[in-house]
Amino acid sequence: MLQKSFNILEENLFTNIASSNSDNSNNLDDELVFAAEIDDQLPAESWKILIVDDESEVHTATNIALTNFVFEDKSLAFLNAYSASHAKQVIEENSDIAIILLDVIMETDNAGLEFVQYVREALGNQLVRIILRTGQPGHVPEKEIIFNYDINDYKTKTELTSQKLYTTMLTALRSYSLSQRLQLEIERCQQIEMALRDSERREREKAIALENSLKALQHTQLQLVQSEKMSSLGQLVAGIAHEINNPVNFIYGNLLPTQEYIQQLIELVEIYELHYPNPAREIIDRIEEIDLPFVISDLPKLLSSMKLGADRIRQIVLSLRNFSRLDDTQKKPVNIHEGIDSTLMILQHRLKANSERPAIEVIKKYGALPSVTCYAGQLNQVFMNLLANAIDALEDVDCAQDCLTSQPQIAINTETVGGDRVRISIADNGVGMTENVRSRIFNSFFTTKPMGKGTGMGLSISQQIVAEKHGGQLECVSSHCQGTKFIIEIPIA
Repeated sequence: MLQKSFNILEENLFTNIASSNSDNSNNLDDELVFAAEIDDQLPAESWKILIVDDESEVHTATNIALTNFVFEDKSLAFLNAYSASHAKQVIEENSDIAIILLDVIMETDNAGLEFVQYVREALGNQLVRIILRTGQPGHVPEKEIIFNYDINDYKTKTELTSQKLYTTMLTALRSYSLSQRLQLEIERCQQIEMALRDSERREREKAIALENSLKALQHTQLQLVQSEKMSSLGQLVAGIAHEINNPVNFIYGNLLPTQEYIQQLIELVEIYELHYPNPAREIIDRIEEIDLPFVISDLPKLLSSMKLGADRIRQIVLSLRNFSRLDDTQKKPVNIHEGIDSTLMILQHRLKANSERPAIEVIKKYGALPSVTCYAGQLNQVFMNLLANAIDALEDVDCAQDCLTSQPQIAINTETVGGDRVRISIADNGVGMTENVRSRIFNSFFTTKPMGKGTGMGLSISQQIVAEKHGGQLECVSSHCQGTKFIIEIPIA
């Protein structure tokens, strides 16, 4: 009995709608017939359905026809809008609408189509299923609408019988549910991908941090080894210098008395010859045997040579002591020029000519420098590294044949800068280096020397000594076949 009453109500409502639309379209005389029955036990969850139509009878009839519609254990919850502008407000407040049953001609002829564009483009909602329902298909041709607008289905109101409306809603909800699950799966995959990327990034950062820590550890280890080596070398050099210095001082101190004694003996021989011009035959034979005149003339020369040699040994010992500087645990005022000269003295054997090149000329242009407060031993180590590299560049035979066109030279200039800093430049006219090499020379472990000839730590340690220990700068200026210049600037105090 209840079902019969609803059927009568549906028939009266949609007969009026069809009649009204028939007056406008002249050919829409099919009757809309829906079947419905009321179920008191509908599911708690529901699909949101937005009905957009300017005729209230359409809202009522659709609601009645789909009252007991259930899909995936969820019923339908209807939202109603009687104009496109009202529909915009509703969908903005309800982003989870599953289906829009949309009329086309409302406040304007294109109100429904403009609403479609608003949903798809302005809101970016590609998930909601949009079903156009029109009572005037002549004004909105199906082919043109489907081609130009992003809708999911196109129906005329007169063809939507109860069965067709049911199947249309079922198809649309299946599509929406599948799209919703796909969207959730896509979002889940995106979240997983993002989590994997974050994890990969964190692992990469850990790997980079570990690599940097390893490099820093290796750098520190080599610095410690180098420092220990320099310390041991300093102790060895200082010990040797001390052991050599004592006998040298003994020899040097006795040379002057020896020279005086010998001169006295020569004078005595000359007096003897004056008073005894005819000595015994044995004495004459002995004088001829030893060539006494030559001995008398050459002996002072020998003593002078011995004095020069002793002076040279004393200078070398002094240079070794100055270079080692075992007392440089604290900064002290020192003469920079003494440190450079001491280093040159130690490298003197490498400056001499050999079978592959002429002697290296050292040109010194020393300015008037004040005493500089520094770690003298460490600064001498910098001078040693730079001068040794300059000599290596001048001895690079393969490249030198193409680049060297003049006497190999090392120029050392010193000057004050700004009244509070000193500048020391060490330049050679050797093979130079490319920009790629120049940009990497201060990197730890970087070397262009053959295996076994360089550790790649000399310039790195030199830069650390100048920059970190002395608050200065170490700069390299070089280009291929144009030589290389290293410029050191450190504070005076």
